[in-house]
Amino acid sequence: MTDKAIKEWIEHHLDNKESSDLWDLQAAILTELSERDSVHYRVRATEASLTAKLELIDEDFSHDSEGC
Repeated sequence: MTDKAIKEWIEHHLDNKESSDLWDLQAAILTELSERDSVHYRVRATEASLTAKLELIDEDFSHDSEGC
């Protein structure tokens, strides 16, 4: 696949995917690379991004519990 074809595929498909689909794709890619390279890859959140995500989840939970 050419760089142009890859870019077009990404632009067309990724915006239409749910976050869970993107995480599954990322896991599949890193698993394949791990097997090819005999290297273990890992995705890790920064402390700041984890805190922000947990706050967002807490806000959503609090909002839902208020009957909104």
